[in-house]
Amino acid sequence: MEVILVNEHDEALGSMEKMEAHEKGLLHRAFSVFIFNNRGEWLLQQRADGKYHSPGLWTNTCCSHPQPGETIAEAAIRRLQEEMGFVTELEKRFHFTYKADFDNGLTEYEFDHVLTGVY
Repeated sequence: MEVILVNEHDEALGSMEKMEAHEKGLLHRAFSVFIFNNRGEWLLQQRADGKYHSPGLWTNTCCSHPQPGETIAEAAIRRLQEEMGFVTELEKRFHFTYKADFDNGLTEYEFDHVLTGVY
């Protein structure tokens, strides 16, 4: 899977294989989806034990990276269906940039778009 490399303004600079981008600590586009029910409860998921970072961590409903040629909205709907088995309307709320170094030598450096929905 390739990720979209971006600058600090989320302007695409090209693409690169996901693990290589994490090994080099390069800024890339990502998204995080938070799903709530009509009582305001948040749907969490536990990361798989085999994930390359933060295995077993309880986290947002789903997250990933859009593929080259895919919009944030398209990618978020695709990933929500793949990971959680349903689709619902999503609304972009905000974005932020973060950088985190992991014990395994990888770096997560993302321009992250946050979307929410109700299901």
